[in-house]
Amino acid sequence: MTAPYARVDGALVEPAGHLWVAYSPATGETALLNDESAAILEILEAGPASTAQVCALLSADSGMALAELTPVVEASWSKLLDAGLVRAGRRAEPAKIAG
Repeated sequence: MTAPYARVDGALVEPAGHLWVAYSPATGETALLNDESAAILEILEAGPASTAQVCALLSADSGMALAELTPVVEASWSKLLDAGLVRAGRRAEPAKIAG
């Protein structure tokens, strides 16, 4: 399972023509985003999600196949992380059985 990603508190996203403008309070900068990155940020408004969870929600919304969406979402994370719009969480550690 991949680590969840979370939207940075206070990140703002607004449409600007055929692109989106996003402001990151973490960096104090703005970035231009494509539709896919803006959709990912919209999903993360509800809380942290893994790549698989984001892809499933996008697939349900758009009707696109998971196999088509997965590489697009995976490629979007680095731009969103670099722009300070999302942060990566830690993977959940399996529970240890006391012995």
